[in-house]
Amino acid sequence: MLYSHKCNDMKFTFTAHINVPPQKAFALFINKNNLKEWQQELTSYETLSGQAGEVGAVTQLNYKTVTIIETILAINAPYEMKGRYEHKAGKKTVMVHNTSHRFRPVGENETVFELEMQEVQFIGWLPKLMSKLMGSMFEKYHQKEVDHFKAFAEK
Repeated sequence: MLYSHKCNDMKFTFTAHINVPPQKAFALFINKNNLKEWQQELTSYETLSGQAGEVGAVTQLNYKTVTIIETILAINAPYEMKGRYEHKAGKKTVMVHNTSHRFRPVGENETVFELEMQEVQFIGWLPKLMSKLMGSMFEKYHQKEVDHFKAFAEK
């Protein structure tokens, strides 16, 4: 299967097979200068603390409709990066989740990129309601981001 996603008890997994080695895929992923190449809604980003791409780094990612604060929790280069993501609408936090970005080799020049969102928490009655009403859109959005990364990495 080339693409898949699943949702189990607020755990979502999105995958894509990428025709590049994991080392290259990971290097492209971890480099913040590449974000605008595959995250179409991103308008800007700023490192708030720490060294970009290293454990403990905190980055503010500004998208058209939301701001996300990313904290890198762990790195096992070139196979995995774990992060905590706090979504803000204005100054209010509306969603928090931990994510593992994994790059699993399946051949000399092929990688399975897996984005696994865990401990997804919607904060406030409106975000909780929206998550129930628009759950499939949430999943489609994240699979689309994974697909955009695949297209970027392979070009």
